Amino acid sequence: MLLGTLVLVWLGTPRGTPVVGQSLPALDLQPLVNSDSSPTSESLSGKVTVLHFWGTWCPPCRAEFPEFVKLAKKFENESRVVIVSVSCSGGPEYNLGELKSETEAYLSDVAPRMPAYCDPAAMTRTQIAMLLSGGTIGYPTTIVSDTEGKIVEVLAGYHEGDMEKLGKRIESILN
Repeated sequence: MLLGTLVLVWLGTPRGTPVVGQSLPALDLQPLVNSDSSPTSESLSGKVTVLHFWGTWCPPCRAEFPEFVKLAKKFENESRVVIVSVSCSGGPEYNLGELKSETEAYLSDVAPRMPAYCDPAAMTRTQIAMLLSGGTIGYPTTIVSDTEGKIVEVLAGYHEGDMEKLGKRIESILN
């Protein structure tokens, strides 16, 4: 039932949201897999930031994730780009141990060294949801901010080829 509700929320998430042009909210993320430190406003300052919310339980997320991995690999040596992958459970993160083991298991097949973070109190997702016109965040959702911390792109849901287009958008910001 929860999955059905989340799919309906995802389907109802509007495109072209008014969040574009607003400042990326402060992040309240913790390392989950393959990282010892959390991204902070200071560490993101002056960089293009790609904030990707997804879940191992989410079929559209699983379909999109290989494309996201290609995007991350494309920019892995670009110091002006920070890729932040946020693994989310179907609801509040009541069991971080379970989220970690599910994320590790999934990433071991697709991107074994990719860092993943969690939003344990859902503070980051709540702040972003408040910016979105529907007041909700569906999965997957990808948000890009420019070097000044302004949101320039929001991708809600999975559409084949979006990550490739997003890569070109990032390149245009950098040039």
